[in-house]
Amino acid sequence: MNDFDTSAQSTPSRPPDALPTFKNDAARDRYLAAYDAAVRDWPIACEELDIPSRWGSTHVIVSGPVDAPPLVLLPSFAGTATAWRLNVAGLSAHYRTYAIDVIAQPGKGWSHRRLRDRREYADWLGEVLDGLGLSRVSIVGCSFGGFLALNQASLTPQRVERVVMISPVGSFASQLWKLTYSARIKRPLVKLWRRLSGSKRAPGMTDLGVRPPRDTLWAALMATTMMPAFSAVGVINPAVLSRRELRAIRAPALLLIGDAERLYEPAAMARLARKRMPALETAVVADADHVAAMAQPDEVNARILRFLQPRD
Repeated sequence: MNDFDTSAQSTPSRPPDALPTFKNDAARDRYLAAYDAAVRDWPIACEELDIPSRWGSTHVIVSGPVDAPPLVLLPSFAGTATAWRLNVAGLSAHYRTYAIDVIAQPGKGWSHRRLRDRREYADWLGEVLDGLGLSRVSIVGCSFGGFLALNQASLTPQRVERVVMISPVGSFASQLWKLTYSARIKRPLVKLWRRLSGSKRAPGMTDLGVRPPRDTLWAALMATTMMPAFSAVGVINPAVLSRRELRAIRAPALLLIGDAERLYEPAAMARLARKRMPALETAVVADADHVAAMAQPDEVNARILRFLQPRD
């Protein structure tokens, strides 16, 4: 039984310069209002927890039967736990789901310092699992969350049952130049074009080559991030694991990529990933982009559940 007592938990107070750092009080209020609106419309019963660690506080949205197997959900960069709203009802019918805000990134959690490398991210997530009373879990991660899921299976194999990666960054091949282009070149150019054209609309995800999200409340939350609401966040360059590290991972792993993925060519990446990690299962999700779980929630849920459920 994966129940836990939150009464004894003591969340440390947020330092004024904690990451992520809001630009101002108004930006913070807009962001938190959008976050709370997404949680109020959560499709099933849930509870929100704040789990302390040596880095700060991690916000978690928990759903599903208390005696069901645990399933951790890690979002894309800046996506927050609310990125899983369209998936959580289907997954929580079979699992106790823990949707997590990645520390130091947009969300309700915070860190008093940056995490320096992938080992620290694994240590952080391990402490969150300890705080939740979970010794061993399966993990589903999207984008940066997919990298973190595989990283956890590599560095703390005793704690990971199975891994599902949805369009992970890093992991099998570097996308640093494309990520840099989107974050440091394309987005500023879009902002400049809007300023010159007199448009007051902030650059959105469609400007960066991502389809409009199906979840409008999550889109509203992401719009406050794009404004942006934050002056500083914490993140690392997602590492490419060596072939030796990948082949040493014991947890069964599934890689899902949307057929409209922009960071890399889906079929080619799936072939490369299988070459580097021969036991890996892969699939391309039709009519889905980088956030395939939101683009095709029923299809992605079905693939996840088939992969996670025990086999004879």
